Amino acid sequence: MDEICTDRKDGFMRFSRATDAIIKNLQRYKNEKLQSFGLKSMHLMFLYSLDKAKDGLTAGELSEVCGVDKAFISRMTAELKKTGYVVYSETKPVRFHYKKKLVLTEYGKKVMESVNNMIKEAVTKISAGVSAEQIETFYDVLYKFDTNLNTILADRT
Repeated sequence: MDEICTDRKDGFMRFSRATDAIIKNLQRYKNEKLQSFGLKSMHLMFLYSLDKAKDGLTAGELSEVCGVDKAFISRMTAELKKTGYVVYSETKPVRFHYKKKLVLTEYGKKVMESVNNMIKEAVTKISAGVSAEQIETFYDVLYKFDTNLNTILADRT
């Protein structure tokens, strides 16, 4: 079995195993780190995106930034509102919730300070021994793979 999985010529197996392992380990790491805040890995991109957008984001904008559907954003909004991390911005009166901007509460901002420190520490540890040039190449290749996969999926329809 190990022979099959480590064959350097078997690009499919190497790619699949490597990406699956990274995703699983990343999810586990995020869940462990976020547990003390009552958060899960699925909350992270949502909160991180709101933290970066100082004026807030609408559900549609969050959906686009996070790469998830609006139904997921709706569920996250409900959960994170209930736990005190986010609120709808009241700067502009808007009739429909989905058009209102979501922003972090003061509590959400304070938690994100700690989370951002954890992210910086994790990125430093994960990228140890990898040059900035290698990291850029990695992202270039990863984005190209994503583009190619999206093309393949679009061609199926």
